[in-house]
Amino acid sequence: MNTRFFQKSATARSKKKRVTKLIVDNGTEAHTQEELCEVAKSYFDTLFKPRDSDHDPVLNIIQPRVTDDDNFFLTAPITKVEIQQALFQMHPDKSPGPDGFNPAFYQRFWEQCSDDIFSAASTWLERGYFPTSLNETNICLIPKCDNPTSMKDLHPISLCNMYKMISKVLANRLKCCLAKCVSQEQSAFVEGRSIIDNALIAIEVIHALKRKTQGRRGALTLKIDISKTYDKVNWGFLRGVMTKMGFTEVWIRWVMTCVSSVNYSVLMNYDRVDPISPGRGLQQGDPLSPYLFILVTECLIALIHQTIGRGDLHGVKICRGAPEVSHLLFADDCFLFCRVNVVEVNELMRILHTYEQASGQEINLVKSEVFISRNMSHAAKEDLSRILGVRLVLGTDVYLGLPSMVGRSKKAIFSYIKDRIWKRINSWRGRALSKAGKEIMIKSGLQAIPSYVMSMFILPASLIDDIEKMINAFWWRGDNNNNNNNKGIHWLAWERLACPKAHGGLGFRNFEGYVAKQVWNIIQNPNSLVSKLIKARYFPHSSLFEASLGYNPGFAWRSMWHARQILSLGCRWQIGSGDNIRVMHDQARIYVVAIGDVAERILETPLVSSVREDKVVWEEERNECYSVKSGYKMSPDSLSIVGKTSRVYSYCLVCDEEIEDELHIFFRCAVARDSWCAAGLSSVLHNVAYQQSNAMNRIFAVCNNESSDTVGRVTMLLWCIWHNRNDKLWNDNVQMPRQIGIYAFDAWNNWYSVHKLQSNSVSGTTEADLVRWAKPALGWVKCNVDVAFVSGSGRTSVRLCFRYSSDQFMAGMTQWQQIVISSVEKEAWTLLLAMEEARHRGMNRVQFESDSKVLIEAIHMKRRGNSEFLSIVHDILSFMSSFLNFEVKFVRRQTNSVAHTLARATNSWASFHRFENIPLCIEQLLVNEMQ
Repeated sequence: MNTRFFQKSATARSKKKRVTKLIVDNGTEAHTQEELCEVAKSYFDTLFKPRDSDHDPVLNIIQPRVTDDDNFFLTAPITKVEIQQALFQMHPDKSPGPDGFNPAFYQRFWEQCSDDIFSAASTWLERGYFPTSLNETNICLIPKCDNPTSMKDLHPISLCNMYKMISKVLANRLKCCLAKCVSQEQSAFVEGRSIIDNALIAIEVIHALKRKTQGRRGALTLKIDISKTYDKVNWGFLRGVMTKMGFTEVWIRWVMTCVSSVNYSVLMNYDRVDPISPGRGLQQGDPLSPYLFILVTECLIALIHQTIGRGDLHGVKICRGAPEVSHLLFADDCFLFCRVNVVEVNELMRILHTYEQASGQEINLVKSEVFISRNMSHAAKEDLSRILGVRLVLGTDVYLGLPSMVGRSKKAIFSYIKDRIWKRINSWRGRALSKAGKEIMIKSGLQAIPSYVMSMFILPASLIDDIEKMINAFWWRGDNNNNNNNKGIHWLAWERLACPKAHGGLGFRNFEGYVAKQVWNIIQNPNSLVSKLIKARYFPHSSLFEASLGYNPGFAWRSMWHARQILSLGCRWQIGSGDNIRVMHDQARIYVVAIGDVAERILETPLVSSVREDKVVWEEERNECYSVKSGYKMSPDSLSIVGKTSRVYSYCLVCDEEIEDELHIFFRCAVARDSWCAAGLSSVLHNVAYQQSNAMNRIFAVCNNESSDTVGRVTMLLWCIWHNRNDKLWNDNVQMPRQIGIYAFDAWNNWYSVHKLQSNSVSGTTEADLVRWAKPALGWVKCNVDVAFVSGSGRTSVRLCFRYSSDQFMAGMTQWQQIVISSVEKEAWTLLLAMEEARHRGMNRVQFESDSKVLIEAIHMKRRGNSEFLSIVHDILSFMSSFLNFEVKFVRRQTNSVAHTLARATNSWASFHRFENIPLCIEQLLVNEMQ
């Protein structure tokens, strides 16, 4: 559907992209379409023309890094599953290449074309040859500025054919081996490393140089710009690098086939310029290119390490005990550090020249800059600047999109964020949007602008206030295109709009909580370069949570120091050895001697053998890893905002007794409690097993353990309670509890009757008839496991049932415990218990079935992490590696009826009960399933 907004967007983009004049290097101008096309072709022919290079001085110092196991993995025959995975990792609406097909087409018709794609890809890789048209690529020219007049004012974007599926498969394989091939000073494209790590290191080093006013030995920071990074990589050098690193000839042939088979066509004002066959360069838009580029830049790091090893070059240490930093690389962004003397500066220039000659890369000295510590005289700084051939700056401007030096006037430094938001708001785009469109624009557009900067710095409160005022004004502004002064009526304050939708707002984010993500990364990766540097500088003898602000701290650390309080609200220790727990500071201690049932619960807590080290985990996420979204909810600022916004109705609107939250609205409010009774659901409301402190957890517990009829009635009642609350808020109208309960009861019965009538009219076959327990293969044993809350007892019950391939009952086991861990952890622990029981009984070929989809997916995907759940999964995977004929499978709950029925008897038996004969409670079920 072509709306007014999209029509204007397309028209404006078309006008902006059109090139009307280009000035060639000799000063002549090109105006006609034919002349413009000729200039573009000449430019790219020159750019991609190969040049002679001297590889040996660099290649001779590269050490092998790839093992035989890595090569076996890399060169294994590709599979259809790999191609499918690569295809569905691509965004479906990516711009198509010359073939005209985007990923969405192949994703939609994968079943029809998968065999042909797999056969063709396998054949091409085996032969080491691609058809000529397979790797054709369009180069689309995007203006960097208004009215471009030079080819340097145009940014080339490569639009590749769907050959990318093959390249993506190879890239996915290479990613698995990349960490061992790439030094820790490179953060780009390596799993577990972040762009923020390099930025933080650079900011701290520059801050140290800025405050260095004493001593005769100075230090400098050289920020270099590499021009046309991808386009000038020498193919022979790339092949040599992969050979020296230990990649096999098969892998190198595959990669070089992808690299060298490309043919370009330049789009100049939508006209295709004749094909251009390159002799060097990496194809932008190819999934392999980023990984190949960082392999090439690894050679620059090798040269630096060799020179440091000889003692001819030294890095910078920001304090005593800190690691020495000599270089930082993120793709084509490069920072180099050394001492201030002519010898080391000349050595640095020699390294860059050697790397240029070998790789084909070129250093753009015009855009490069140097910053020198304050203890050096201005004359010495000028001399070094002339030797380097770059401009001397008082402080590097921006590195990786972040200010590398933050002075006193922080609002002025970060004002460019406000300017960008202001420019976006005042464009014509906003005036063409509906309220729904404005909401999307605010969330995905305006609020995304400062998010990257705020992952490192906490912006000044006054700047945040200005930004929020602008966004609030944009939201309430009238839609009259001809009247920009139509401010509209601000019906709600920004604080109310920023509340989550569950609290009555629109979910607009408040700009807090981003920095805590970086704090979390430092805690979780203590051996990374950035963690070692920050610890040495600010808390060498304590933990991050105990650290003081310190003397003359950088603004990045100051932001992290304030943001750590968010983590302190939601973090806890996962106890392993206990060596890292500090009694006086950490909350993982029992301050009062446990007695009675408390001691019993502690003793009943399952121990996970794989948890050998103490770990900090985040309680607000299921995977126990910090996220900005959950951190925002824990932020003291956001909590205070909720407090401010609730001053209109800080207490429950219906009963006016307690502070309103989800738990009170649905379960604790007097009107809500009476409504539960009126609906005939008082037993569910007062069930001990459903007394969780979180409303959503309580609802999920009901859904997991009650019948579908009860769950339906509960759901309808919750909707009626919420409707009654909103009716009071907006219409000042409140119903009596008896009316709410009766309405919920009647509404559910009416809905159920209609739904049942529709189901019967469609088919007489029920879901239970379609989903049944299946016996295992000959010679195998099947074990069904299940976990559930035992109603009224506050316990969780565990059930195991082993059966032969002949349907014969073999053994069973039940156990109940007090609720001490989450449900998904209990599911994992039960499966581990079943495997231990199978080993105890000498079973070798066992198929385990569970109705926990989260658990089975975690096992199949071999997920790793810090959470207790994933620690148990790690133990399960270790178990399965020892018993190769142990299999796990997800099944629907209907097939687990035997294990589920055992739960009813569990509460009347001993805590642990193992039996060899069929219990009476499941005898008939077994007979039915055998039939």
